[in-house]
Amino acid sequence: MKMDIEMSGLGIQSLELGINILKKIGEADKPLSISEISDLCEISKSKLHRYLTSLCRTGFLQRDSSLHYSIGSDLITIGSNASKNFNIKDLARPTLIKLRDALNETVFLSIWGGSGPYPLDIAESKRQINIGIRVGYQASNVLTTSGRLFAAFLPELVIKELIHKEIIEHNLDPEEFKNEISEVRKNGYSITRESLIPGIVAVGCPVFGRDNKIIATISVVGILGVLDLSSDSELINLLKKDCMELSHSLQFEY
Repeated sequence: MKMDIEMSGLGIQSLELGINILKKIGEADKPLSISEISDLCEISKSKLHRYLTSLCRTGFLQRDSSLHYSIGSDLITIGSNASKNFNIKDLARPTLIKLRDALNETVFLSIWGGSGPYPLDIAESKRQINIGIRVGYQASNVLTTSGRLFAAFLPELVIKELIHKEIIEHNLDPEEFKNEISEVRKNGYSITRESLIPGIVAVGCPVFGRDNKIIATISVVGILGVLDLSSDSELINLLKKDCMELSHSLQFEY
């Protein structure tokens, strides 16, 4: 029995160490290198590497091309499903349904996952054909409405390096993208036209919590020529209004 207790103790210590590593990475405002994580957790790089490898294999962490670590999509999905108290998914759901019913278009909610936006919930249109949104999978920071909204309203320290990598990857003009993000910030909404799929367009607005910090985005996606994306359209006015109302309610609940 004593041996069993000792083995359990060692196992718990190891688990606690792994959870502490996750917490330190999750609390950071940018992806972290192994050296930065080692300093934060006061663990040697050789020992830390084994934890990072296992956490990446389980999907609890992800590592980018520059060997920086951030919270993984599997952990984000587990967290969103397990939340019983405050849950942006639950609080935003009525807004998604309201917009879906008013517009008869697919509407979805995205959150920031450490290195990019993740679709968290979706209210599909009642049309015979729907546009598939992959809930729980990281979306582009530069090609999607949600990504551009986070690029516009997150602190530059958080987003700058991530944006730079994707601009190079997708061969975009940095100055042109910068100007587009300035327009997003000024107008309060983001539009993407056929950036991922031919014939598909989307428009999204930010959702803010306390201290006017962006915590989520809500986007409407549809077919080019069907969605009215003019600045004074009913769609954009309704989307901005409902996102603003949700933001106001979160000032007290978030």
